[in-house]
Amino acid sequence: MEEREELAREEAREESEAVSQNSKSKASAALEKGKAFMGRHGNIWQIVKFTLISLIAFVAEFASMYALQYGLEDTLGNEPFDWFIFHYDPGREGAFGTAGFIAMLVSKCIAEIISFTVNRKKTFNANNNVVFSVVVYVITVIALILFTTWMAGALGDAIGPHIGADWGNTISKLLGALISWVVIFLMDKFVIMRKVEKREQGEEKQL
Repeated sequence: MEEREELAREEAREESEAVSQNSKSKASAALEKGKAFMGRHGNIWQIVKFTLISLIAFVAEFASMYALQYGLEDTLGNEPFDWFIFHYDPGREGAFGTAGFIAMLVSKCIAEIISFTVNRKKTFNANNNVVFSVVVYVITVIALILFTTWMAGALGDAIGPHIGADWGNTISKLLGALISWVVIFLMDKFVIMRKVEKREQGEEKQL
């Protein structure tokens, strides 16, 4: 009787090990297929990673925008902001005035710092000249910040009286984020965060 029980336990153990090994084999096969797919479709994988990182930066951007917007509302929200191309009407019927301008500008800077830092190594595995990358990225981001900050004020003032400043600024931020996503991805991939060959890399260092 004991020998039969021991035999049954042994068979059950062997069957369990076989199932476990089979599961590991399937998981390994699926992982290898996934790696092979990503190897054949590197551009798709880059877009996926860039999008995920952009979402993280986007959440940080929105969180900091609202924190600054509401945090400064009592002191600066009722002061209009007019400088250069920027115009932010005061109050919740406008674009939160000076508070809205500061919130839009600072939150955009936070998002771009996150995007550059993570995407350079995790998405594009860039090995080109880092000084070149930083300079061109800063120029690109400044141009985008100027445009999206201007657009946020203009659009927020235009639609804020109809739907409220909260929704006006939110829609402005969403549209600005979409424009930034397209421009930054194309610039990162083809100009700012290129992966270069050793010979080309040496030439870039000499620049």
